[in-house]
Amino acid sequence: MGHPLLIQRKRVLHMKQRHVLFLIIPIIIFLFLAFMYKTAFIERLDLAITLAMMDMRTNGWTSFFIVMTNIGSWTITAPVWFILCALLLMARKGGAVLFLTIVFWGSRTLNWLLKEMFGRARPDIDQLVHAAHFSFPSGHAMNSMAFYGALLLLGTLYASAKPALSRAIALFLMVLILFIGVSRIYLGVHYFTDILAGYSAGFVLVYGMYRLFRQKLS
Repeated sequence: MGHPLLIQRKRVLHMKQRHVLFLIIPIIIFLFLAFMYKTAFIERLDLAITLAMMDMRTNGWTSFFIVMTNIGSWTITAPVWFILCALLLMARKGGAVLFLTIVFWGSRTLNWLLKEMFGRARPDIDQLVHAAHFSFPSGHAMNSMAFYGALLLLGTLYASAKPALSRAIALFLMVLILFIGVSRIYLGVHYFTDILAGYSAGFVLVYGMYRLFRQKLS
């Protein structure tokens, strides 16, 4: 058997490597998409997925995905952010308030800058909802991954004493984030690669901030 201190150091090193990997992988995915989304292969892939989603359109699915896309919009997330910050302040969770606020506003700011940088036009195929600004990366995907991902991390942290509740919160928010992203393709305002890039950027932001604020959240 190894020395307990040495074993502990190895565990800490392994954890640090895992956290770094969690950040490196989505960064690589984002960079790959940023350099490749104009290639013929990616354009064909995006178009094929868009057309497949259009083929499954029904009144029921359209109503469902409009609800999902609205849940990922500013009109829903801003009031939720404000209310949660007020509740967290009442609970003396200042670190969580700062974490949530940086993620919420940071995601929007970064997304705007990235859209301006890449300037990708939105799909021009039967859009079911209005969408302004550029397409890459998706704001709904990036912001929902960042904001609802932050709620997932906070929820599982504060509900860690109740594993069943923690898993339920995580599952619900993961499904919500997924449907918000899919809704943007279904409604014809984003390509698949916009969504994947948005998820990647949003994950890097929220997970990076979570690791930075981890000691101040408890």
